[in-house]
Amino acid sequence: MLRVVFGGTFDPIHKGHVQTSLAAFAELGAEIMHVMPSALPPHRDYPGATAEQRLAMVDLAYSEVTQVIAEDWELRREGHSYSLLTLQEMRETWPNDSLVFLLGNDAFANLDSWFGWQQLLDYAHLAVMRRPAQTTPWTAAVQGLVEARQTTALTELHQQRSGAIYLLDTPDIAISATALRAALATGQSWREWVAPKVADYIEKHHLYGQL
Repeated sequence: MLRVVFGGTFDPIHKGHVQTSLAAFAELGAEIMHVMPSALPPHRDYPGATAEQRLAMVDLAYSEVTQVIAEDWELRREGHSYSLLTLQEMRETWPNDSLVFLLGNDAFANLDSWFGWQQLLDYAHLAVMRRPAQTTPWTAAVQGLVEARQTTALTELHQQRSGAIYLLDTPDIAISATALRAALATGQSWREWVAPKVADYIEKHHLYGQL
C-alpha cells in the first residue's frame, strides 16, 4: 500500500492545500492520504486556531474524500514535532507500506535546514509539489540530493518503501493562510478561499477575528 503523508500548519486549511494535495494524491496513485496538522509554538503574533480546531477543519475540508484521514499524529506528541520522528514512528507502524512525504517546493527548497534531513529518505519517499510560477531556488545541498535520488518512475514509489524523490507539477492556486487570516481579520471577502464546511466552522467558532 502507498500512503501519502501531507503535513502543514493548516491555520486554516484552504483550497490551495486541498486542491494541490488531491492532485498529487491522484498522480501518485496512492490508496490513503494522511493530512496532518503540525504542532504550533505557544506564543504567536496572530489569533490562530487551537490544535483541535485545525484538525477539525482538515476533517471538514476533505469530508467528501473517503481515502483522506485527518491525522492527529503530531498533535498527540509531547515536545517538538520533527518530521523525521513522525516518519520513523509511521515506518514502525506500517513496516511494509510505501510512505510518501508530500511537501511544497518552498519547504523543500531549504530541506537541509530541517532536523535530521539526511535521514528522511531512510523512512519515506519525498514528493515535491511544484507550481508553474514557482521561483524558490533549491540550496546546493538539496540540488545534490535531487540529483542523487530523483526518479521519474511512479512504479518505484510503489515497489520500494522509501528512498526516492519525485517531482510533481501541481495547480498554481494563489492562496496563502497568511492572506486568508488577514482577510478574515479585516472583514474582506474570504469564504471562496475555503471549503463551505470550513467557512461555516470558522464563523461558528468565531476564529481569526470573526464576530
